[in-house]
Amino acid sequence: MSTTDAATAGPSDDAAPADAASSGAATAPFPTALTNAPPAWAPATAEVASGPIELPVRVRFLECDPQGVLAHPRYLDLFDDTYMRLNTTRLGGFWAMTRGGIETLVVKTEVEFAKSARAEEELVVVLDLERLGRSSVTLRYRALGSDDGELRAQARTTYVCVYVGAGRSVAIPRWMRERYLGLGGPGVDAG
Repeated sequence: MSTTDAATAGPSDDAAPADAASSGAATAPFPTALTNAPPAWAPATAEVASGPIELPVRVRFLECDPQGVLAHPRYLDLFDDTYMRLNTTRLGGFWAMTRGGIETLVVKTEVEFAKSARAEEELVVVLDLERLGRSSVTLRYRALGSDDGELRAQARTTYVCVYVGAGRSVAIPRWMRERYLGLGGPGVDAG
């Protein structure tokens, strides 16, 4: 489908489904995500930053185990928060993508721990590209100490691009591929 085949979205088309249903007004079809160019609901290419996503975080006491260090499953929360930042700032957000016909699902995650992070410690989680396939993308996460830059933990998570409701993978649209490549990282040369 070309971008000219997709309907154009107005500002109200990005409202939550309850908002549209309660208004009783007919809305234009929501533009598909399965296009080469970014759909109307995604950030414009000129507005999308390049380079890795960096998310500063402070380790909260409630996230620590009895030893006073960041509990190992909490790293997955930090990595997921960083993926959400990628999704909302560069891909248009999960709700819009799903409504546009595609979603990304986790198929594999590997985490390696290097050094403990303690309560009140400031970290920065860095997200970049590890590998870009036809319908899957592997992203690399690194939790680094803000003060020393030392690695606390790193992960690789593979997501598959799926057509909503069909249960099958689809090729990652060109506009999304360009945004994944814009993250930089070891997967850029192979993308």
